[in-house]
Amino acid sequence: MAWARAGAGYLVEAVADGPTCQKAVIVHVVRRPDGAPVWSDVVLAEWRFPDDAPRDGAAMEKALAQMLVEGLRSITGSEQLPEWKQGEEGALRRGDTVWYAETGVERAAWNALRMAKRPVFTYLQGTESIGVLVLALDGSVTKAGYFVP
Repeated sequence: MAWARAGAGYLVEAVADGPTCQKAVIVHVVRRPDGAPVWSDVVLAEWRFPDDAPRDGAAMEKALAQMLVEGLRSITGSEQLPEWKQGEEGALRRGDTVWYAETGVERAAWNALRMAKRPVFTYLQGTESIGVLVLALDGSVTKAGYFVP
C-alpha cells in the first residue's frame, strides 16, 4: 500500500504466513521507492486478532489491508508525538493515552523527531500497543516508540 505522506514510491506492507490464520505471523515492511526494505517487524497474528482471527486467506488479506489503512490514518506526522518534558521519565501520560520511547531513544532525540514534522506510520505491535515509525530525511525509518490508547 502506498505511503503517500512519505513521498512517491514508499510502500507499507503486511503479509501473514502460518498453518492457520490464528497461528500465523504477520510481517510488516516499509520499502523505499527502489523497493529495498528499510524497516520490518514480525508480530503474532493472535496479538492482532486475539478473539476473532480471519477464517481464511482472503479474509486475512482484507484484514491486513484494513490494518494498513488504519496505520496510515492514526498518527500522520511526528509533530503529533507528545512533547517529552524536562523531568519526565518512563511513560508520557497524555489523557487516556500512555506513550513510551523505544529503547535507546532519549528525550532530545524524541523531541527532535517531533519538531522535524516527518511522516509517521503506526502499526499494532502487541495486543494493545501501537508502534510509531518516523521517516527520516535520508529515507531511513526510526521506531520512535509506542503508545497504548
